[in-house]
This record gives sequence, C-alpha cells and structure tokens, in this order.
Amino acid sequence: MAPCTKPIDLRGRVKGECRSYDLDGLKHWLDDVAFNAYHKNTRKFGGYTEGVWEALINTHNNFRVMQKQGKPIGTEVAENPNGLDVEPITLGYDLKRKENRLKISSQVEIKLASNQIVNALTVDLSPSGAKFKAPSAFDYKLGEVVDIRLVELMKSVEIEGIDQPIPYRIVGIDESYENDAVKFLRLLKLDTSNLIEKIIEHLLQNDAQKARHDNQDKIIRARARGFEHTYLKHTCNLPVFFSGNELKLVLMTENNRPIWQYWHDERNQQTLSSLFHQQRMSQLTTEGVKGSSNVIYAFTHQHKDKNLFFSMMMPEASRELRQLFWHIGAKKESWKAFRLSVFELSPDERKELSQHYSELDLEAETLSHCGILQEISDDNSRHDYLLTDKPRLAASELNPFRHLRNPTTNPACIYFDAQSRRREPRYQFKSPLVLTDVNGVAVEGTTIDISKHGVNIALTAPSTLKAGEPCFLNFKEFQLYDKDLPLSEVPYHVIRISPSAKQLQLAIQESSQITRTITFFGRLIEHNQGKLVAKKELLPSNELLESLHDILLDKMVSSPLYIEKRGKSLRPKAIGVNYPLSSYLAILAKLGDGANFSLAPIYKGHTNTLLAQPMKRIEGAEPQYHELYLSASKFGTRIQSVDAKLTSEFESVKERINYIKRAQMMGEFYAIRICGAPVFNPITALVRKDLDELTQISMHQARSLEKEINNIVGYGELTDITEEVLIRLELTN
Repeated sequence: MAPCTKPIDLRGRVKGECRSYDLDGLKHWLDDVAFNAYHKNTRKFGGYTEGVWEALINTHNNFRVMQKQGKPIGTEVAENPNGLDVEPITLGYDLKRKENRLKISSQVEIKLASNQIVNALTVDLSPSGAKFKAPSAFDYKLGEVVDIRLVELMKSVEIEGIDQPIPYRIVGIDESYENDAVKFLRLLKLDTSNLIEKIIEHLLQNDAQKARHDNQDKIIRARARGFEHTYLKHTCNLPVFFSGNELKLVLMTENNRPIWQYWHDERNQQTLSSLFHQQRMSQLTTEGVKGSSNVIYAFTHQHKDKNLFFSMMMPEASRELRQLFWHIGAKKESWKAFRLSVFELSPDERKELSQHYSELDLEAETLSHCGILQEISDDNSRHDYLLTDKPRLAASELNPFRHLRNPTTNPACIYFDAQSRRREPRYQFKSPLVLTDVNGVAVEGTTIDISKHGVNIALTAPSTLKAGEPCFLNFKEFQLYDKDLPLSEVPYHVIRISPSAKQLQLAIQESSQITRTITFFGRLIEHNQGKLVAKKELLPSNELLESLHDILLDKMVSSPLYIEKRGKSLRPKAIGVNYPLSSYLAILAKLGDGANFSLAPIYKGHTNTLLAQPMKRIEGAEPQYHELYLSASKFGTRIQSVDAKLTSEFESVKERINYIKRAQMMGEFYAIRICGAPVFNPITALVRKDLDELTQISMHQARSLEKEINNIVGYGELTDITEEVLIRLELTN
C-alpha cells in the first residue's frame, strides 16, 4: 500500500506494443495489458502504490513471466508456421464519409458519469464523433454521457478552449478480439463547437499533409472495394429483390447458378417465383420488420414426365407435418434445405434503386425488400432427416406445399458484372421451318431470332419435347439459298420450352459434319448486318451495380474467404467480416495473432479437401461444399482448446451426436458449411473503374492493388448452420 514514485518502462519486456503515458505526474511506457492493469490496481490500492508497480512488471504477457511458466516467448509465436492467419477486411465500411476523420493516437482523460477518471487513447477523431481505446477494467454503459479532456493534445496545440472538457455520448462499445485488456468506445459529440475541426485543420497544417490524409482514405477505400466486388461477383448465395409479394429481380454470380438452376423444371422454366408465393411473402414482408430469417425445405417429384416442386417453410407446418415432409423429401436426391433472409429496404435504398427501373425493365412500382437465398444442406446430409420416426399421416397432406406449374411472374435476371454472358449476338429473323422430334412427329413454325449456334422458334402447335432432348429443323427458306447443304435436317437440342410449349430455344449439336452449316449461318448473318436487328441483352450499368453493391454489403449472411497461391500451395489470404462478429468468428479472432484471424481450426489437416480439390482450375467448375463441426472448450471467457472435424470423418451418426453433446457441455458447438470454388477473373467492371481513379492519385498503389486482386485464385464462404444441424438431429433444448 506504500506510495510508489518509480516510473515503469516495459519496452522490449512484454509481448505487445508500448507507448508513453503521463499518469499521476509520472511518465510510463506501457502496453495495453499493463495499461489496463494500472487502472484495475490503482482502484484496488487507492492510487499508484508498490502493489500496482508489482502487478505491472508481472503481467501475463511479460517475457520473464512467460519464460518461468515455460511458454514460448518473443517472435516465435508471432509467426504462424501454417500460414493460416488471415487479415480481416471489414466489408461495407465506407470511407466515403461526409466529414474528415483523422487517425491519431493521443492520450485523453474520460470522466464517467460516476465521476471516475479513465485514461484512454484516441483511435480517430472527426468533427461530430470519435473512437477511443479504453481499458476494459471499467464498466462503460451505452448512452452514458462522458466528459473528454484532450490531455496530450493540449500540450502541443494552442487553440482556445482545448483545455476544456468536451461532452460525448457513448453510442457503441466494441470488444477487442485480439486483446481482452481493452475495449473500443464509439462516441458522438454533444456540443456544437467547432473545436475538433480546428484541431484537425491544425494537425493537417499544409496542403501536402491534407492531400496525403485524403489520398490515404481513397487508397484504403479502393482496396476494401476490390475485396467487396470480388465477394459480390463470386458469392454462392442468391440475392433476390421483391416488390411487395412479387419476385422482381435475381442477381446472378459466378457461383450461385446451381441454386438458380435447381428451381427449373423439365422445360427449363424457372419456378423460383412460385417459391415466394403471396401467403409466404406476407409473413416475411410484414410492414416495419427490418429483417427476418427462415429455413425452407425442398424436393422435386417426378409425375407423368413432369418435375413437380415441393417446398415448406419452418413456421408453415406442425412438427409432425414437417417430419412427414422430411421422410418423403429426404429419400430423394433432389432434397435441399435453404435459408432465406429477408430485409426491408430503407427509403434511401428504394430511392437509389428507383433511378434504374427503366434499365431493369421494371414497372413504376418500387422494390421494397431484398432477400438472400442460401443453400444450407443438400443430398450429402439428407440421411440426417430420416432419423426421426415417420408420422402416421397420408402423403397427400403435403399437397398444399406443391408449387404452381406456371409462375405468374418472371423476374429480371442480371449478373453482378457488366460483361456479356452470351457466346455470340442474337438477331431478329423470321423464316418458316418444320421441327421434327426423334419419334418423327413434325410441327410447323417460324424462327424468332437466330445466331450462329442457336435459334429461338415459335410453333403452330404445342411440342412434347423436354429440355435437353434432341430434335431436327428443316429450314425451308434457307435451303433455297444453298442447295448443297443439308438444311432440311439440322440437328439441335432443346434448351428451354415456354409454359405453352409453343416457343422453344434450341442450340445446334456441334460435330464435324455440321461445321459447314454453322459457317452458312455465320455468312447469312454477316451479309445481312444492315437489315438485321440485334436482340438487346440486359446488361447492368456501373451505376446500377453500385446501388446493388451498397444495399447488399450490410446484409452479409456468410463470411467470404479469399485464397491466394503462394509457391505451389494455396493459402487463405483474407476474410470478409462485419462487426459485431458472429460467435464462431469471435473464436477465430481470439485465436489469431494480433489483429489477424486464425483459420487453423478449419483448414489445418483439411487443406487438400477444402482448398486444393475445390479450387482446381477447371472451366465450369461448380462450388464444392463440406460441413465442419467446431468445438471450443472454455474456462470462463477464456478459450482453452478448439477442435474441428469434417462430418465425413465421423464413423457413425452416434459418434457425431456424442461429439456435439460433449462440445455443448465443455463450451460451445458450431456447425459451419464451407464452400470452395476457383476464381478465373477477379477484376470486375467496378474494380477496373476504381483502379482507374486510383491511378490519378498513385500509379504505384494502383498497380499493387491490381496485382493483389489478380492474385486471388480461389473463393470460399463460411456459413453458420448450427441451428439447422441441431434441429435435424433433434438436439435442440
């Protein structure tokens, strides 16, 4: 308890960065852990005493203490031998702010409502707010009004009023995942003085400093946007937009095509809009509900050569009826479980999108909601749904869950990149023909549009053909142009059939015998270029993509992973996150070194299954999915150990269930669905635009960013499916 006057210098003695603090008239060099211990112990001993000094030189991260305890010291622990520590990139954290924000580390005094004085550090300052790093030893309350004194700045900056306390309100308290000794406080300035503006102007005295500060913001922003665009171009989830109860727009990416294709029947007609029928949507889009999330189970059933779709949302059925749906559906290979998250668009988002309605071929009504459809289970895990007892209900009980055959609406479908997906242009061209199927049944019709390798036709009577089946076309008029070519029997196969079965899209069956016919179509189009009208393809403008980008980024329902190639091996480079972190990501953050996240629990021992195999550069490769169980043993809030197993590594269902129960007893259990896919071209139209803007500021930075984005060779996604796994295994409390 004896008062102490010895200053403390921990530089080079602790695993952590030290900075100088003026505390109670003495200058100390402390790291975050010691700084927190100072506040904790001065409260305990009533001031700076020998006991406080003793505690500060014996913190748990002191090299001498660590050596005594036999822990590895120095930089050995900083280097991750497996290279599985990744940088977290906050997506949607927009630096195009309305006001100047200055990154500065300076000591301040916070006077809490309880009159306690806390020493803290500024992280950044802006005219209307601030972010501080404060010791976690104190109990901060949201909404609390505190007084801030800029104790370090007032020694070096001479501005009237800088020595006066400034009132702020605490609007956010964020955990520090790398260090539990500190917390980050987000504050809003309550008075109307322009003191902070003057301080920022003073600190950025000359134009060169101002330009450097502004450019730094632009460089950070351009890099974050590079990762954001790559995420939105490659996400495996399907973004959908609604106007009230009607599906109006679907956003396609490199990897979500399998979900879109799943909802197509034997005619290749989309049935996705039937999934969002009026009754279901009225539950999901209740006025004033900002966001909701539901699980949808689905399967298809073959009946009289027709593909019938069945879907059930969790709240739509009793437990018994749901189990019947599981027992009938999960026996089929078409079994899927999806999670649908629906968000109400804000007035600003609606206004932003309304400027692009003519481009999207939408009527004047406004888009009101945005949804994300993500697959969370497939036929690999369908046997889990058969573990429950089959209820004694008739199969006909599921009839209300059957989709309509012909949906009433057809949504616009665009890609998140303004690049044409068509192999070649299509031209409007009307010419008579006869279609013959493999059984010899002939139907007359005309062409609607043609290209070198395809044709869109209208028939006088319905066809019995299905998508994928072969057929032959007799181009009666074209045959007159070239009598040597066999244009009376050109082989095609069906791509899509209209609900009326009278309009068909066909693709030519390429072979060496048909090469001359394809050349004929090429010449025909070329010689008539002046007369032919090219069919317009719906390609989004950069402005529309920007609007969609801004809307989707704060509605993340899974975490994107960016994979790069180092030497001959693939390794994770970065993970996209939004704060506050979901629980399983908080564990990865705490295990990481410094500000990094550790992906070792997920990828260690699984790199071939989760990285090398799914990311092989095979053109047209679809994303591969794996389920991983993660168990974290905890003592209080401290993580003692983390264990992870792929579901394929368990020998039986019983072993899996025991693993989950043991994990829940020892700490926390998570089930994570991991996807992986190769990336062929990460640079999007929007990234190119950002790079061009960055070139004006710094050619070197633009080149380095382009190289960094181009180095992304693989894309992954982590999705938390814990709740769904516990429901299907009937392990919920």
